[in-house]
Amino acid sequence: MNATREIKISEIRNVFDMDFSSANGLSFFDPYLEYWVKETLEIAGEVHISRTSAGDTSGIFLYDGYEKDGSIFTRSRDVFDYFYKLRPFKSIYAELPTEHPKETYDIYTTDLENNSLDHTFSHAITIADKDQIDEIRQFMLSTDPKINPKWVEVALNNEDKCVTVRLGDEIAGVGWLSFVNGIGRLHSLFVKTRFRKMGVGLDILFARLLWLKSKGARLAFSEISANNLQSSKTSVKGGMKPSGQVYQYFRTQPPNAPARR
Repeated sequence: MNATREIKISEIRNVFDMDFSSANGLSFFDPYLEYWVKETLEIAGEVHISRTSAGDTSGIFLYDGYEKDGSIFTRSRDVFDYFYKLRPFKSIYAELPTEHPKETYDIYTTDLENNSLDHTFSHAITIADKDQIDEIRQFMLSTDPKINPKWVEVALNNEDKCVTVRLGDEIAGVGWLSFVNGIGRLHSLFVKTRFRKMGVGLDILFARLLWLKSKGARLAFSEISANNLQSSKTSVKGGMKPSGQVYQYFRTQPPNAPARR
C-alpha cells in the first residue's frame, strides 16, 4: 500500500501468527475474528491483515477462492479500498458503507439471559453428528451449489452445530450455529421449498436459541438480508431485533481486468 498512508499489508498462514488483542474495535464481530481466521485457513482460504505504523491491526480480509467470497473487517476507508481490489470476487461483506453496489443485511440480536424463548415445536429436532458429514454436505450443495464443500467438515470439526428437521426420510431444513466467547451466531438456514410455510424455520430458530442458552450464551446474533422479509419476521418471533448493519458488495473481477463474455 502507499507508504504515505503508513499501512502495511501481510498474508497470514497460521492463526498463531496474529495478535488479536490489537484487533479490538475493528468490528461488531470482534469476538469471532480469531475463530473465522482459523476456519478460513482450514478451508484453504486466504487471510490478509493491515497494520498501522505502530504495529496495530487496522483491518482483516478473509477470502475464499473457491466461492470467490470475502469479508473485510476495518474502520478505515483506505484499508477497505485496498482489500476491495485485492482479489476478484462475487461478493464481499463489510460493515463500512460505501458507494459500491451492495445489499444491506440487518444484524439481529437477542439478549438470551432475558429471553424466555417460549415456543411449542411442530417438528422433531436433531443435531447432526460428524458421521453425517456427507449427507449434510450433499444437502447444503443442493440448496447452494456455490458453497465450498470443505466448509461442512471444517465447521463440524470446530464444534459448529447443524440443527436439522426431517420429514419422512429426508432432511427438510437445516440451520447452523456457532458458539464463541460466550456469544452465539445463527447462520446458514436452508429449508427446502416444498417444506416452507410449515414452521420448519421457526422450529430451527428456537432450537438453536435454546441450545445456546443452555450452554450459557449471553447473546445471539444473525445477519439477515433486508430484502428477506420472511426470515426477518421469523427472527422477531424469536425475540431478536435489528441492532446494526453489514453490507454485501458485488463485483466479479478487479476494476482493471479485461471484460469477458
